[in-house]
Amino acid sequence: MSDLCPYRPDRRVGEGACPFTAGYGDFFHRHRERLGRNARMSRPMWGLKRLRDLPALLEQEQEQERARGGAPP
Repeated sequence: MSDLCPYRPDRRVGEGACPFTAGYGDFFHRHRERLGRNARMSRPMWGLKRLRDLPALLEQEQEQERARGGAPP
């Protein structure tokens, strides 16, 4: 955590979780079929596949972001 940002980019959910990290994972999950065919997206898509508890994690992230509200972080 830096002096400029109160969030931790290594945390997806919970105290200090970064809203950009959560949004990044959610975006790739929602568009995985389309992006999976693009060679440049292979690395981020591989990163998504390595998350074993992805459905539960995405659900937690979405709930967290709804609770945070629509205001920018």
